[in-house]
Amino acid sequence: MLNYNFTLEKSCSQLAKTLGETLTWKWDNRFETVLAEFSVTDKEKIHQTLTSHMGETWKTENAGMAPKVVQMVINYFGGLNPGQTLLTSDPNQDGLLLCAWWPWGNGQTISIRLGVFADSLGDEDNEKLTQLFRGWFGI
Repeated sequence: MLNYNFTLEKSCSQLAKTLGETLTWKWDNRFETVLAEFSVTDKEKIHQTLTSHMGETWKTENAGMAPKVVQMVINYFGGLNPGQTLLTSDPNQDGLLLCAWWPWGNGQTISIRLGVFADSLGDEDNEKLTQLFRGWFGI
């Protein structure tokens, strides 16, 4: 079924533990992701932690050059607006760890949505992956 579970599980578990010291996770049914909101005062620390697990950054300026799987994720989120970012693990690996980074218009708050995506999986296996993912974040 999911031969990349361990890599995703390790990254997600580390993120949940490290960021869980600062953030409170909840489930976002709309996007099937974990969601946390935080003050911009924690921006640098959280961004650094995320980028240590996800090496790719996609913004409006380079989204058009993103691989197909990243384009699918960007479209799933309704596109990227200026100031929004999509962080991903290596898009050439099967099983993508992703983070939608959305600053609020008030300039004081940022939302992040973390998820996993595998375009090679059928619906049933993607549902299993989502359940595993939720467990890694304790929700």
